[in-house]
Amino acid sequence: MSFFLTFGATPTKATDSLNGYVSRYTIQTHGRSDWDGGEGTAVSASTVERNGKYVISFYAGNGSENLTASYGITSMPAVNFDVTTLTFKLLLYVDDIGAIKDSNGNFLGGEIGFYGKKIHSTPSEDGSENIIAEEDVFYTWDLSQINLKKGWNRLTLNFKTAKTDSVPTAYTFEGITEFRITARKNNAANLIVAVDNAEVCILSIESDGSPVAPITDTHTVKELALAAGVAFAIVGGITAGIYVHSKKEEQRRLRERRAKIRARKEARQNQEKE
Repeated sequence: MSFFLTFGATPTKATDSLNGYVSRYTIQTHGRSDWDGGEGTAVSASTVERNGKYVISFYAGNGSENLTASYGITSMPAVNFDVTTLTFKLLLYVDDIGAIKDSNGNFLGGEIGFYGKKIHSTPSEDGSENIIAEEDVFYTWDLSQINLKKGWNRLTLNFKTAKTDSVPTAYTFEGITEFRITARKNNAANLIVAVDNAEVCILSIESDGSPVAPITDTHTVKELALAAGVAFAIVGGITAGIYVHSKKEEQRRLRERRAKIRARKEARQNQEKE
């Protein structure tokens, strides 16, 4: 079961981040670059202001049942980085809590998380690549599990408790190309959501100097290591050369997808200049 730390008070500069957190990846929240809205969702970099600066925000109006926003990721930490040691912290603004609840006061649903695909391939006799499968890669948290309040909410989400594909070897950022927020809403209401200080960090120490308490997961690190060992034994017949080649091909395809994201960003910027 996922666990969340949620603070309802509006954050100030003094509470934006916890001492001892080491940032590994920052999602840009001041400007529209790399952000897109889904159908019925407008993206703005000049609507919601925080601490004297505008932050990225999203608007879904009357007649829309969903608010969807995505951020194209062009770079992430090394593919062998163990995400079980990481946390994702952000400030999430909701202007109307009633817009994302039903008549009984229950949250309608939604998710926040990271998405992508991991390519599995093998070399063919003519030197080309045979794609075996494209595996979905994701780390998501259910918004209905968070005690969101009107205004700014400070969230700290542990990757170890995120919903994922439960494959031990999938605890990596490999293949991740998108950050996304989705929220179901009352189609008769207007909704504004904003994001600031969104960072993937290493858990270290709290601001008072005490260690951050580990969040227990269904599988311990030892169990994951044992499961990985069994998996490696099963596929022991695969040669090291094919494995290395396959990994290089996965990384090449990932670079191509991120290059396409950059190209779309540049095209959008050129259109805005025109």
